[in-house]
Amino acid sequence: MNIMNVNNNPKCELVRIQTKDNLELQGLLYEPKIKTNKIVIHNHAWIGNFYENLFIDYIAKEVTSLGYAFMTYNNRGAGILGEFIKKEKTKRTRIQSGGSVEIFEDCLIDISAGIKYSKNRGYNSIVLEGHSLGCQKIAYYQFKTNDKNVHGLIFLAPVDDIAYVKKLLGNKYYEMLNIAKKLQNNGKGDDLIPNDMAFYPMMTVNRYLDLINPETEHGKILNYSGNLNGIKKIKCPAITIFGSHDKYENNPKKTLSFLENQLNWKTKLIENADHWFFGQEDKLSKTISSWLVKKTNF
Repeated sequence: MNIMNVNNNPKCELVRIQTKDNLELQGLLYEPKIKTNKIVIHNHAWIGNFYENLFIDYIAKEVTSLGYAFMTYNNRGAGILGEFIKKEKTKRTRIQSGGSVEIFEDCLIDISAGIKYSKNRGYNSIVLEGHSLGCQKIAYYQFKTNDKNVHGLIFLAPVDDIAYVKKLLGNKYYEMLNIAKKLQNNGKGDDLIPNDMAFYPMMTVNRYLDLINPETEHGKILNYSGNLNGIKKIKCPAITIFGSHDKYENNPKKTLSFLENQLNWKTKLIENADHWFFGQEDKLSKTISSWLVKKTNF
């Protein structure tokens, strides 16, 4: 149950964001009472959506109390598989997309669309926030674009997906990787991965390789056993937050120490929090607001 006092809630409205390839992405925009040019833009996790996590409510209230707007919206990886509206002039059609078929590099299109929408609303001092796979996406976006309007990055549970998949598949990891590569090389990238190889339903071969292959853009960007050359080029301030009970990261405390040493990013371990920070939303939101006050000079 949402325990926040509704009398103190920020203004909130439904938004519809159109990408350059004409997909409509829906979300929510929270605005403080006093006009501002600052915004935190949230990017949800793999097969997630813009509204399901309770921490969204807490973060929205906390950052708007600081004078930031807050926007959360679906990207084309929302859900396992679903219908998305494609709008071209007056014509509206529906196409299938979702986390099981998305192309990782398309996150550049989705994040660019969210930033463009925000700037059109008057917000040009931007902090990108990601949860789980959303972390890879915002890191990749900033690495590729060096967007001067982005002045900070917030990583919530940035799991090393390659390490997680290796642990999940165990001794079968390299066998599964090689089979998937052969299927892709044989022109079957858009086919569904065989059921005995899948760890989520309805995954295409291409999506499967995106997740398990350390040579892909997705695989490289937060591969903590790699060289991290991509994210080392990111210049804006960043904070990385893990829950101590995150089941997808082997040793969150050790990972945070590694990232702080390698990247000089601010880090925070929230005790008794899981991958979704359930039950610790207040601590999470206050950690974010404290960092925004101390570390972003805009």
